[in-house]
Amino acid sequence: MPITYIESVKKALSWIENNMLTFDGGLNGVYERIRIDKHIRTNWVRPDCNAEIARDIALYKIITGDEHYTQIYRNIVNWLMRVQDNDPLSAWYGTFPFYLVDGYILPEYVFGSMGAHSIFPNDNGKILVCLIDLYRYTKEPIFLDSAVKLANYWISIQREDGTFSRRDGRTVNFKGPCFILWLYTGLIMLYKETNEEKYKIAFDNAYTYIKKILLKDNRIRTSFEISKTEDWRPVSSELSIALYALSRAYDELKDVTYLDDIEKTGTFLLSFQDKSGGIINCKDEACNSTLSLQNNSELVDLVYTQGFALIALVYAWKSTLKTKYKDAANKLANFLITIQCKNESPLWDGAWRGSFNIHSWKWDGRANQNNPTDEGGMFSVYSGWSTANIIYGLLLLSQL
Repeated sequence: MPITYIESVKKALSWIENNMLTFDGGLNGVYERIRIDKHIRTNWVRPDCNAEIARDIALYKIITGDEHYTQIYRNIVNWLMRVQDNDPLSAWYGTFPFYLVDGYILPEYVFGSMGAHSIFPNDNGKILVCLIDLYRYTKEPIFLDSAVKLANYWISIQREDGTFSRRDGRTVNFKGPCFILWLYTGLIMLYKETNEEKYKIAFDNAYTYIKKILLKDNRIRTSFEISKTEDWRPVSSELSIALYALSRAYDELKDVTYLDDIEKTGTFLLSFQDKSGGIINCKDEACNSTLSLQNNSELVDLVYTQGFALIALVYAWKSTLKTKYKDAANKLANFLITIQCKNESPLWDGAWRGSFNIHSWKWDGRANQNNPTDEGGMFSVYSGWSTANIIYGLLLLSQL
């Protein structure tokens, strides 16, 4: 008998608890990932990963009533609040750093380096979304206060074209869709909570930019195509994030303007769904090295695509009420449950590795295309990004 969505979630949460917490029940957060081929657990603790996991635990408790993870949740939340820049005199007030070593060491700052001090708009945008979701789940004002501080930084540096940029040696200034869409989503959610017009204005400006990179063939231009970055991120990833962002915008505002965009990007994403249920990296003309260097159509990416796609399909279903999105979400969820790691190693059983080959039916592929830390692929087992977003998608499906 196949396991249920909640049973799969329990296995994944158990993996995080048993293998990925920092000392004393995650007092300094949850580690980023295991690198199987290097025989290490990375010493990075990332705010975006931790925000995703805290959101998982909050929704899991609502659905199941299980309070087992309450202390871990509280430790993660307290850590998030500590590592946010809470100095009103700071030029980066409200933001979150890329990572801390072991959750408490912020390495020496080197101006202009892509190090721990870097402030990524995609990571900070994901945190913004999670903070507002957490506020809605718990009604704890700390989440809304944190979200306001975070959003205010980003709207203060929004450019006329709707992108976010500041040449300060720390803030990352790429114009690819993943660097805009997460902030876009968080801003409209924050507007819904606060009714402050400045967030709606910033959201509208970002939407104007997004419309320009949504192409007539229903594809969204990639970060590699626009900024020659994220070489290892497949086309399927930013397409999935776009569908989520557009569906979430409709869910927040109920503005029919977004329904046409949802249908276009949703139909295109569904064309990437294999009969197994997995979302392949690319298809036909989209398997093009000018769009991404991660263009093997036999692979499904679990770090940058599957979890985001699952959440996106759930919200597309909520927004349009079209059963094709519901069916696709269930099909993808069943695929993910089927390949969830088991009997591989007690170090990562219950999680998901970074990429899978639907033809050989084995873990396969790398994310080392101009990416020396190989952030994905068959040897990466992520707590956030991959596992946390798959958990969240499964929880949303269970709730609906």
